[in-house]
Amino acid sequence: MNIASEEHRPIGGASMAFLAQVQQKRRFPSWHFPMINDRTRNRAIFEAIAAIDLSGKTVFEIGTGAGLIAMYFVKCGARHVYTCEMDDQLYEIADQIITKNSLSDQITLVHGSSRQYIQSDAFNFSPDVIYTETLDCGVVGEGYDQIAQDILRVAREDTVILPSEIRQYGFLVDSDEIAAQNRIMDGLPFDLSSINEFSTQYYFPIHYQLYKSRTLSPVHEMRRYDYLQPTPNDASSTMTAYRTGTCHGIVSYFQAQFGTSVVSNDVRDVGHWHQAFHPFPEPVHVTTGRTYHVILRNDGAISLLNG
Repeated sequence: MNIASEEHRPIGGASMAFLAQVQQKRRFPSWHFPMINDRTRNRAIFEAIAAIDLSGKTVFEIGTGAGLIAMYFVKCGARHVYTCEMDDQLYEIADQIITKNSLSDQITLVHGSSRQYIQSDAFNFSPDVIYTETLDCGVVGEGYDQIAQDILRVAREDTVILPSEIRQYGFLVDSDEIAAQNRIMDGLPFDLSSINEFSTQYYFPIHYQLYKSRTLSPVHEMRRYDYLQPTPNDASSTMTAYRTGTCHGIVSYFQAQFGTSVVSNDVRDVGHWHQAFHPFPEPVHVTTGRTYHVILRNDGAISLLNG
């Protein structure tokens, strides 16, 4: 095999060398593009911000991204926005964008995590509004617990928190196609099961509607999240199967309450969000009419127990 020629073999019309150059230039996750272009999400957030009386108010944002939300707050009348971004490249981009839009006097951009900023002498204000959208498809994957601790540390009793609450829902699913995204299935002429030791144990993103599947239960609420309330180590809920089948895991989605608006990755919505698939270590046979106890851990891993 000629390694040099393999390195430049076209993939979908683009060479590996070209893709490497693009990746080297862009170091932040590509999902920022569809997120910023998600008009449904943008409209919901803007309406939530516009509904707040921001006159004379100070806003603390955790996770700047490209700066869109910080600029929404200024547009809607906030006196000043303090916003922090950990990613080096996004910080530089947001700085350029905020400057380009002549908002540097009203937006203080901080390079670092919310915890670093809160613990520094520079954090010398009491926020009237705290905003964060540090959510992934399964809610907790972008450091929910730490951010909740940071918010609880600086929020006053009358501080407006956006989102005020997040509800996570899920349902039992029978889907070889989804399961095959995370483990080697039967039917191959050789035993490749060793690779399954490296399967995701918690959850991974999927576009649920793209896969052939059978739902095995109604949708059930699995957990509520409130940034001002400690999150229990495990959340327990029940799901009753309305079909008999082989359950490979649980598909979950969330609804985040931003004032009077909701941002969601509901399976029925069309947007940039993925849903989360929480796989079981091994498929579980479920029976029509039987109720099962679901244990959702803080890391997103799922256990299913017979009722």
